[in-house]
Amino acid sequence: MNNKVVYDYDRQGDSLFIYCVDDYEYEVSLELDNDVILDIDKDGKPVAFEFLNASKIFNLDKSHFNNLTKITIQSIITEDAINLKVKLAVPVHNKTQTFGMNRITTNLNGIPAIEYELVTA
Repeated sequence: MNNKVVYDYDRQGDSLFIYCVDDYEYEVSLELDNDVILDIDKDGKPVAFEFLNASKIFNLDKSHFNNLTKITIQSIITEDAINLKVKLAVPVHNKTQTFGMNRITTNLNGIPAIEYELVTA
């Protein structure tokens, strides 16, 4: 897997879906909180992410989601916790600005420990 992602944004539903470019075998979806869903593949790697109410999560106007210039997702999974850090780079008034979020939840599903980073293709 080359660790590259692409994204789709649904303005009406205000949902941002980020997923791996490469094929993968889906295993399970984990709800990190009410608005963040993480998909794990058969190898225990995070491969897709859905952010509901994305404009609120990232504190970013809906109009900017179609102009993302870079996405970086760092997933740190330990025996006890799942930590997801996301950064979105967006041109705002001719300057690139970064918007981010950080979510931590308990690893109740026994997902194997891994530190994994994904970036836009």
